[in-house]
Amino acid sequence: MIFVIAFTATFISMLCCKAIKKPAVRVILGMVAFFNILIMILAGSFIYTTKYKIHDVASYTSPNGKYELLFQQVGDPDWPFGHTHARLVLQDEKGTIVKYSFDIAADGANASSDLCQVTWKATQVEAVISDEEQNDNQYILYFNGKTESNQLDTRFGI
Repeated sequence: MIFVIAFTATFISMLCCKAIKKPAVRVILGMVAFFNILIMILAGSFIYTTKYKIHDVASYTSPNGKYELLFQQVGDPDWPFGHTHARLVLQDEKGTIVKYSFDIAADGANASSDLCQVTWKATQVEAVISDEEQNDNQYILYFNGKTESNQLDTRFGI
């Protein structure tokens, strides 16, 4: 919504700058347009950082070195004590095989490598995500692109 308001004000200011001949009014409208553009840039960078920026948390390589599993945090945790948005990305030499997004009930804390235990199998990789606020979740990413998820009855493996 802030983008629409700022864009509209900027657009109107720029149109008026061309139509109005008085230099003082043109300067004021130019300054309004400049500050609106600045607000849009700042708001856009804030939204990108808090909602979309990918933070690499950990990287795990298969024993044969053919596959890599990335544990990533997406954006910042929901404020003040919300979920942390994360994803697992399975890759091979050719590129990304599968991405699996999920939420961690971490009381607004950032994801850390301590939350993830990875086990490599012949046809899949299994990642168990643990946290104090939720039961352990097991995510199975197959090398053919399929995925599964299971909620376990344990917390931190106990």
